[in-house]
Amino acid sequence: MTKAPRIVLMPGNNALIDARVMKNLRTAAELGYDAIALGLSRGEGVTEHDFEWGGRVIVQAVTVRYEAWRRYRRLRFFYDRTERSNARAYAAHLRADQSFEPGRARRDAAREALVAAPAKTNPAVRAWRRAHCLAVRLMVKARSLKADREIERDAWDPLRLEAWRRRGFAALKWAPWLVQWRRALPRAVDEAMAVAGQLDRLAPDVVHVHDVYMMHAAAGYAARAALAGRSVRLIYDARELVPGLAHVPPRRVAAYSALEREFIQDFDRIVTVSDSLADRLVADHGLLRRPDLVLNGPMEDLAAKDVPSIRAVAGVPPEAPLLVYSGGVNPTRGLGTALAALTDLPGAHLAVVANHRGPAVRGLEREAARLGLTDRLHLAPFVPHDQVTRYLACADVGLTPLSRAPNHDVALTNKFCEYIVAGLPVVTSDTPEQAELVRELKLGGVFKADDAADCARAIAGVLADLPALKARVRGDAELRRRFSWAAQAEVLAGIYADESAALGLRPPLGRA
Repeated sequence: MTKAPRIVLMPGNNALIDARVMKNLRTAAELGYDAIALGLSRGEGVTEHDFEWGGRVIVQAVTVRYEAWRRYRRLRFFYDRTERSNARAYAAHLRADQSFEPGRARRDAAREALVAAPAKTNPAVRAWRRAHCLAVRLMVKARSLKADREIERDAWDPLRLEAWRRRGFAALKWAPWLVQWRRALPRAVDEAMAVAGQLDRLAPDVVHVHDVYMMHAAAGYAARAALAGRSVRLIYDARELVPGLAHVPPRRVAAYSALEREFIQDFDRIVTVSDSLADRLVADHGLLRRPDLVLNGPMEDLAAKDVPSIRAVAGVPPEAPLLVYSGGVNPTRGLGTALAALTDLPGAHLAVVANHRGPAVRGLEREAARLGLTDRLHLAPFVPHDQVTRYLACADVGLTPLSRAPNHDVALTNKFCEYIVAGLPVVTSDTPEQAELVRELKLGGVFKADDAADCARAIAGVLADLPALKARVRGDAELRRRFSWAAQAEVLAGIYADESAALGLRPPLGRA
């Protein structure tokens, strides 16, 4: 029996808590691939999880090595044996990284290019990296002579910068080439070091990267495989417009952008979540092939029993209008605007489905108390990702009140798709991608971002026409399928089949 191609999905998180990764994993497993998600944690050791539908999740602990090296690099000696071990591991990583360029060249000679003008590493930079590698190895050996000596730790924290310097860093958002991502993102180096051994052990045929900071590890694995005479295909899931990330420090945004620009040429296929984001990726990176569109559609487990309803969990009576927001909470998500809009919507309630009570959630509660809305703001827990649509179905309106930001303007969010599949009308801020769909498909209302009065107007208009709008969304089976995971799984099946065939492997289930 022919062995099924192995696909490894690589998010920069635990994987078990990443709904998009778990949906991808289940789809690949049910198609017949040997599907594994390789996640990361800050614990210790390695944990494995097997699922009845065939997928497997491996969660690899990340040892803080390079990040510690960056923190203590100015010290004369190591603090203890752990620091010495971490520094030695980093030196070994640098030495192994010297094989990346030859591996990339051999791999590129045997595959069709994805970008029009692949970036070339300056010979001077290559020479500097070789010298740096040698210097680090010598330094580690020298410092190891007194590994147990007590030293005074360097207390300088690069995140506690003077206000004028923080303002200066804002310019880096528009000039990402000024930032060296290895210095700005030491954790990304630690994570690449953590998963390198797992990738070599698992030897996947296809690697599907789900976060920008895992591109380095995947490209390095593919280069090592090329030197060993094996072909590997790489897929990058571009879920965000990296240069336009909101609520992220500008220096980190610049570093993410530099990392993406350096390694996107090593990938064979790009997947993204909206047409606008696909356009930006083509323009920003000179892609010769337009990214494939795989929406953040919800997967539904219609056989699950005892699925709660958001109305019952929130304790909102059937006759009261119930607005729902499902997803992450931070100042750029616009929940403050939605909450303030309740002051002009007598009797309406807002349920916020959030995964934890962090500072942003506690701030929302304080604002509700200030506005006298405590009894109309309800916090509800998450449910398994394949039960979300049934959980939300008894609400009246789904809200996506994002503030305007470059990344938000091209976003087509999980919650947007979940609301439609759940049969809810949608009220969105005027972020172009979502606002255009709401207007074109007559799904609900649009308001000016961060304008509470206009938000209240849009919600009131939807509530006034609620029976017709609910009938419109719930009665259009094709519309709901378009935004469901079932439709996205068909696209993924074609992508995985194409990439397997490019390796000369027969896709499972008889796909050509």
